Amino acid sequence: MRKFPKYMYVVNYPIQEEEICHLEMKVVFGKELEDKMLFSDVKFNPSNSPFIKTRLDILYEKDTVEEILEEIIKDKTIYDNFKLEYVRLTNENNIPYEERLDIIRKLSNKIEGCHNFKNPEFNFGITKIENKWLFGIDNKNDYKWHAHDNKPCSYSNSLGVKVAKAVVNIANSGSIDKTIVDPCCGVGTTLVEALDAGYKIEGYEINTQIANNANINLEFYGFDPIVVNDDMHNIQKNYDSSIVDIPYGLFSHISADEQRKIIETARRISRRIVLISFENHDLMLEESGFKIQHRCIVPKGKFKRFIVVAE
Repeated sequence: MRKFPKYMYVVNYPIQEEEICHLEMKVVFGKELEDKMLFSDVKFNPSNSPFIKTRLDILYEKDTVEEILEEIIKDKTIYDNFKLEYVRLTNENNIPYEERLDIIRKLSNKIEGCHNFKNPEFNFGITKIENKWLFGIDNKNDYKWHAHDNKPCSYSNSLGVKVAKAVVNIANSGSIDKTIVDPCCGVGTTLVEALDAGYKIEGYEINTQIANNANINLEFYGFDPIVVNDDMHNIQKNYDSSIVDIPYGLFSHISADEQRKIIETARRISRRIVLISFENHDLMLEESGFKIQHRCIVPKGKFKRFIVVAE
């Protein structure tokens, strides 16, 4: 099968997570999300994002369904246990259900191999956008990461799994070649998501019991217990980026001076920072030598989390 360097991503999010979804797409793909979809030459695993529903690897782009059908007939490859679905976009880009069903039947009957609508091993997708028909390989988000909601050790003020997944993608722009550090990693929520996505990350935690709990969580999901029980100010290595869910006054007795020192150390050990807090730390970031690149707000109950990306 031919391989095309062109992908269509279909995205969805609840309204309260709209800002972080848009930020994740902008940082990973370098473009703004429009109508909950985008096209890119960047190949990204949908299951590494909490917001990407599917990635369509476009094989054929035609003006009519009949032209798509002609291309399918030419392909003599046998696809056993396949399923073809219509990839639904926004309401403006959808077509009536009966018409979609008819198209699926027509095309499926011409694909060489055996259909398997209940447990397919291979998925095709077709959709229509801007009067163009797109047909390709449909790579769905497997949502297996929902299992990370049930950690053996957790705290009420920890990042949620969805936010943590987005944050690790934002930290390294989706690149598996860049290094990340979480110097105040708590129970390891971001570590689990980063390791699950195949990223290079290290974690430090000053509290011995919490560090132990973080390693318990990592081992529970099959990862090595990599959390180092140490003060972040002792870190001598350098990383491409740091993720700092900074201790804040709501849950921790920490002074502004201590917060400033955390940001200054993050500046020393990393080129980029993703700072997460319930307070505005723009001045501290700028005084530490960071230049703010992006920002968003994620509501958490009655509070708001500020997420700032700076370099």
